Amino acid sequence: MQGLLRFLRRIGSDVVEGKNIEAYVISFVAVVLAIIGVIDDVVPDSVKFAAILAGIALLLVKTTEPEEAIPDMDAVLRDRQSYGPLRDFISGAQEVWFYGPSLINILRQEGDIKREVLDKGGSVRVLLQDPQSDLGMHVLYQQLDKIHDLKDDIRSSLRVLDNMQAWTGGSVEYGFVPYSPGFSLTIVDPDGKNGRLIIEFYGFQNELITERMHIEITRQQSQYWFEYWDKQYKLMWESRRKPDTTLLQSGS
Repeated sequence: MQGLLRFLRRIGSDVVEGKNIEAYVISFVAVVLAIIGVIDDVVPDSVKFAAILAGIALLLVKTTEPEEAIPDMDAVLRDRQSYGPLRDFISGAQEVWFYGPSLINILRQEGDIKREVLDKGGSVRVLLQDPQSDLGMHVLYQQLDKIHDLKDDIRSSLRVLDNMQAWTGGSVEYGFVPYSPGFSLTIVDPDGKNGRLIIEFYGFQNELITERMHIEITRQQSQYWFEYWDKQYKLMWESRRKPDTTLLQSGS
């Protein structure tokens, strides 16, 4: 009895999920015809044979369907070597949002940001790690590679940002987050139909920055996950500490 119940539950589950519908329909028709044929021979043999041939044909067609493709995760989950030029990713953008511990590698390309976004009247938001948050800095020192000193990189980025704010054209805003969320984030045109973003995950004590994994998502590929990461950035922006000149003046 339990075996029959499991069998019926499996059929019910398959029907709900749209699996093996053809097989169940054919089986149902065959059982009905068999029962009618036993009780009363009212179904002509030609109808029975037609039903049998139709069932065989449907099953043969079913066997020709391609197997469910296994996604190529290496095409989705990428490392630093697969990054294209920043100018290509932000080309045509009206609005670009960045978050990273120091963003030194991105802000060294401030010329591309200027030409592709700011000179065309676009806006840029930047979030960095707060160097005044000792706990947050301690966590990042455990996560990131040790090739460069994080505080030095943040100070370099602040100098670049202050210069960018003096440029005419678009707008540049920046602030600081108190702790590491474990990822870096770049979003292009968050409210546009062609919005796109990149999330890069730090991992744990990676020796080289090239070992990090990242994912690129467009609004057209997944509106749900695009809006999820868009909301994450907005929450970080709302909780930011606004900049002051303390670090630049003291050089600490």
